[in-house]
Amino acid sequence: MTITVASGKGGAGKTSLAAALAASVGSSCIVADCDVDAANGAIALHARLRESGPYFAGPGYRMEPSLCIGCGRCMPACRFNAIRTDETRRTYLIAEELCERCGACTDHCPVDAIQGFTKEAGRLSVSDCPLGMTLIHAELVPGEDTSGKLVNQVRRRVDTINPGNAIIIVDAPPGIGCPVIASLSGADIVLLVVDSTISGLRDSLRLSELAAGMDKRIIAIINKTGLDEEIDNKIRVAMTQSSIPVMGEIPFDPLLRSVEEKDLTWIDVAGEAGLKAKAAVRAVLEYAQMQMIY
Repeated sequence: MTITVASGKGGAGKTSLAAALAASVGSSCIVADCDVDAANGAIALHARLRESGPYFAGPGYRMEPSLCIGCGRCMPACRFNAIRTDETRRTYLIAEELCERCGACTDHCPVDAIQGFTKEAGRLSVSDCPLGMTLIHAELVPGEDTSGKLVNQVRRRVDTINPGNAIIIVDAPPGIGCPVIASLSGADIVLLVVDSTISGLRDSLRLSELAAGMDKRIIAIINKTGLDEEIDNKIRVAMTQSSIPVMGEIPFDPLLRSVEEKDLTWIDVAGEAGLKAKAAVRAVLEYAQMQMIY
């Protein structure tokens, strides 16, 4: 069973809720932090690094000046205007920041002056969590554009350690882009974390359309309620109209923001917000259990 926790925008509480779910499941849980551009799962779960290795992006392409004869056949083949004239050497060069790595230029070079290469574009890591969970997480080098591929690497690493009966909690990146699609792939349930704001509602509905288009079961938790009852009601109505079951509502509480400093998760917090967070997490897991039965 794979539960992917997702949100249409950053700051909705997605990672904290994923950590609370994982803490409730315990040692039979594997957590995949697929927010590779801003991975914070290790912080939320107070994880300790076990192993880490390089992630190589590629193939990239570069021009070998000593082989380039300056014929210029590669330039019109590049749809992304990544090939430039090197006036000093009277040859051509490839602007790495513009190259989309399609390889079309290599088919037009008569002397094989365009050569492929790989480079380290991030790190893929495995960490241990205090409650016995295993965390698979990754971090993309700033400026790299292969986040979707790195998410797939995280998912594949999870598959290698899954004994077959683990509950997998996926912390997806925010939004509706390529890495989000990669994170939703293989999900049995998509849990929307809806920030109780107008933008949170709008972005969550866009994300729900994406998930529905991938034929996913969608449920929701509304976070940071109680600040504006009118907005809270709009979100409730929108979820009902979209046939998205709401597993619970978690009121805004500054105590929830401080759990990471105290090695806690939301389900450990006292007071109304903590109780409602615990109830919402329990409702999600009961829903997941029912899906496994049927």
